Amino acid sequence: MTASSADDNRRAQAHLYGEPLGDLIKRCSSVLSLTQVRVADLLGISAPMLSQLMNARRVKIGNPAAVKRLQLMYAAACRVAAGEQSIDDAVRQLEAARTSEAVVTHHTEADPAAVRAVFRAAASSQEFVAAAEQLRASHPAIAKLLLTFGVNDG
Repeated sequence: MTASSADDNRRAQAHLYGEPLGDLIKRCSSVLSLTQVRVADLLGISAPMLSQLMNARRVKIGNPAAVKRLQLMYAAACRVAAGEQSIDDAVRQLEAARTSEAVVTHHTEADPAAVRAVFRAAASSQEFVAAAEQLRASHPAIAKLLLTFGVNDG
């Protein structure tokens, strides 16, 4: 595979998942103190498949349940990074999701604490306040979201 095709695959992953899978999975594994083999196990995919995804030799995770488990892993890593959950508790929840018969692939309401964790992992509260001030006149609803999830505790 050429460097160009790997770059194309990373761009495709960013389009599908918000960022290249290598970056996303490395961050999750680092925060949660997981090896790549353990990440693969928790996602329910093989270690070679995980390697291909992380190195952009493959673009997409084919199993919707594995995609959902990756979303759960990302949310858990955000909670741990925000100090809202211990690593042990987060990993236990991921293990439970892995061993459960059914993984919920759709829900209608986001967990506000998880949304806050995602926001706070992205920027500081001061940065959200500054961004909200810039957007207040032209995009008041977006400014409110920035303040609600980036600054306020609930």
